[in-house]
Amino acid sequence: MKNLPHLMALAALSACFLSCARPHASQPTVRELNAAKFSGVWHEIARLPNTFENNLVAAKAIYRAKSDGTLSVSNEGLKNDGARTSIDGNARQPDPADPGKLLVRFDPFPAILFEGDYWILETNPPYTRAVVGSPDKNFLWLLSKNPADGREEFQGQMQRARELGYATGSLYFNPKRITD
Repeated sequence: MKNLPHLMALAALSACFLSCARPHASQPTVRELNAAKFSGVWHEIARLPNTFENNLVAAKAIYRAKSDGTLSVSNEGLKNDGARTSIDGNARQPDPADPGKLLVRFDPFPAILFEGDYWILETNPPYTRAVVGSPDKNFLWLLSKNPADGREEFQGQMQRARELGYATGSLYFNPKRITD
């Protein structure tokens, strides 16, 4: 169990490497990103299946705006058997002209050597719901600060993601939430 964060980091590393190695069509991201408003606890409502979240029935991310302009990231997962996972990292904005196109790097070696694309496609004005994807469209997350939100609250966002080319029919909706 102690090696699980390292395995998650290796899977993320592989995904990031594959994602970064291919050219990608452009897609719209948020035009402004208020790091202070984005900070907080985000519950993963749904995701496209990926190797580093296999067997998770709930996940949440905690973002904190840092004085250097980056965001700290703490991801937590809950497995079917009740086991918990976690991994920490940082997100940065490489180009202020594209504030929604973040790069994320997680701490355990070797994941710390690579950054992965984390594109914020949409947030609602009060920063309580967000849609995050990747330029290759292999990754998609529907996030909410309200753990009670579900599929119904994201119908419009799923339609827009489908129009962008994401395989929204393959979304996995988490049956649980991590609320502690």
